[in-house]
Amino acid sequence: MKSCRLCDSSFIKNWASKDAKTGETLNMALCGGCGLVQQLNLPTDEELRIYYSHNYREDYKSTHQPKAKYVYRAGRAAKDRLRFIERAGVHPQGQRLLDIGAGGGEFCYLAGQAGFAAEGIEPHIGYSEFARDQYSVGIQTCGIADLKDKQADVVTMFHVFEHLANPNEVMKKIWSVLSDDGHLVIEVPNIHQADSSPHNIYFKAHLFYYSRYSLMCAASQYFELVCVEDDHNLFMALRKRTQPLPAKVLPSASQIQITVTRLRDKGWKEYLTKGEGWRKLFIRLGKKFREQSIKSLAPRGILDKVWTTELKPQPLWVPVAAVAGMVAVLQACT
Repeated sequence: MKSCRLCDSSFIKNWASKDAKTGETLNMALCGGCGLVQQLNLPTDEELRIYYSHNYREDYKSTHQPKAKYVYRAGRAAKDRLRFIERAGVHPQGQRLLDIGAGGGEFCYLAGQAGFAAEGIEPHIGYSEFARDQYSVGIQTCGIADLKDKQADVVTMFHVFEHLANPNEVMKKIWSVLSDDGHLVIEVPNIHQADSSPHNIYFKAHLFYYSRYSLMCAASQYFELVCVEDDHNLFMALRKRTQPLPAKVLPSASQIQITVTRLRDKGWKEYLTKGEGWRKLFIRLGKKFREQSIKSLAPRGILDKVWTTELKPQPLWVPVAAVAGMVAVLQACT
C-alpha cells in the first residue's frame, strides 16, 4: 500500500516488526492523517475468505473446534463484554443482537441468557458448526457481505475488526444492518495499552492496530460515540447516525502524536512496571488452576457455570525468589 487504507493519507513512519506467532517479518506503517497503524502488504479478499473459513482457528488455537479451556475463557470474556454493554446503557429486552465473528457461539449463548435475541455469523466451518451443535444458537457460516439491511438492533464485533481489510466498507455495511438508533459494540486490541508484552503485539492476521482515536475515526462517518474504555483492550459503544456524515472525522495532530509517543515508549521496562507484566505469570497460574475444575464439563455446562458464578480474584502469593528475580529484570531494564 502507498497510502492509508482508512483515510488515504500518507504514512509518516515505516518499520519492520515480527509476527508474534511465526517470527515472520511484517512491514508496518503509521498514517499521518488518522494515526492508524497498519500492515503494508494486505491480503486479497479471496485470500482472507479462504484463510478464515479453513485455517485461522487451526493456526492460532491448533484446533478445528474449541477445547474446554477455550470455551471457559470465551465464557468469562463474554460475561465481561455483557457488563460493558450494560454500562453503555444498551438494554437487552426486545433487542435483536447480531455477533459478527461469533467463534464457537459462547457470547451468543450468554447474550441469550441475558435477554437478547442473539444470533451471529462466523466464517470458520468447524467453530460455527460447534456453536449450533453445542448451544443451539443461530450461528450462520458466512461473512459480512451476506448480511441483510436492518436485521439487528445491536451489532457486536469482538477482536474481529482488526482482521478486516476494508474498514470503511465494514462500517458502511454495519450501518445498513442496524435498525434506526441501533448500536455497534466493538472490541479490538489497543495499540496504546502498556500491558502487552513487547513480543506479543504484532500478528500477521491483525491487519490494523487501533487506538481510541483511529477507531473513532473509522466509525465517525456512520456512528456517534456513546462510551469508550481503553485501560487494556479497547471497548467502544456507538450509536447509528440517522444519516452518514459527508466524510469521516480525522483525529487532531496532537492525538496522532500520542500514538507516535506510545509506539516509542513500548518496551520491557514499561510492560513490567506500568503494565504490571510481572503479575502475568501468577495470573496464568491462577487461570490454569481454575480451568482444571471445568475439564469434565460439557461446553454448555461450562458456560452455565460461568454465568451463575461470581468469579472472585484469587490471592496473589509471590515467592521471595520470584520477587528477587523480578527486581533483577527491572534493574536490567533501567
